[in-house]
Amino acid sequence: MRRRHERITEKENPVSASLDTKPTREILRIINREDHRVAPAVAKVLPQLARAVDLTVKALTEGGRLIYLGAGTSGRLGVLDAAECIPTFGTDRLVGVMAGAPEAMFRPTEVSEDNPRQAVRDLRRIKLQRRDVLVGISASGRTPYTLGGVRYARRLGAKTIAVTSNPEAPLARLANVAIVSVVGPEVIAGSTRMKAGTAQKLVLNLLSTASMVRLGRVLSNWMINVQLKNRKLRARAKAILAKAAGVSPARAAKAIRESEEQLPVALLMLWKDVSKEQALRLLGEGPNTASVLRAAWAARRRAVGRSETPAGGGQS
Repeated sequence: MRRRHERITEKENPVSASLDTKPTREILRIINREDHRVAPAVAKVLPQLARAVDLTVKALTEGGRLIYLGAGTSGRLGVLDAAECIPTFGTDRLVGVMAGAPEAMFRPTEVSEDNPRQAVRDLRRIKLQRRDVLVGISASGRTPYTLGGVRYARRLGAKTIAVTSNPEAPLARLANVAIVSVVGPEVIAGSTRMKAGTAQKLVLNLLSTASMVRLGRVLSNWMINVQLKNRKLRARAKAILAKAAGVSPARAAKAIRESEEQLPVALLMLWKDVSKEQALRLLGEGPNTASVLRAAWAARRRAVGRSETPAGGGQS
């Protein structure tokens, strides 16, 4: 029974046999039908994901980082998720490390996947520490680069998480938490950029997003720590502020300018009628951004005899 899933990522999928003889719409139907297997597979590993989120929240609270490590598609997905958390949540505590980077981000360098010592060098370069959490990402769970990095993290005493699609993966046995989303053989045998890659994308999104929510970097479902680096993000912040504070877009834009483009500061300035300096002090004194803002919201609503919470959510 144990060998039935071994190297499942390399097996042939009978539903896509003779794929090259199919008309275009049938090819697409087969791929799409297989893609529907991914979300249910990820749903089955939510308990393991919850444990991974708890590890991550503890590490980040204590000054550590969440570090993604992988090669090929797995490495690129880790770098992608880490990079996107910077503007979304206003944090640089998520780091992506990829075999052969930066060149491998744009052109495959498969040979780098086979070098476990390179993973150690890469992790030393970013100064991996015991308080960090390392996420090893590998569809097969056998990539030497990723295995080498996870073994090094274990020697340092850092917590480790495995993200794989192979139940028999050595990577899963090495990690403190193993997230194994079994999506089955790919439509094109061994092309783990497909279902396995989609599963990895979902898992990393869940891990990083839930961790940021738990750390108070999201208020209700608002991107409260969004970094206002371009026109689109400034417009998003203005819309959030206008809705949350019940002010006009023009007043929201003025508050954002006065806060020096710090959305939580602007919200406190409007909700509590305080200066930028007072708002910054309040944020610095609280356990996290969301808790400070919710307390300010509650005080504001009590003052006018109402009890709703931001965006119509229930009481927290």
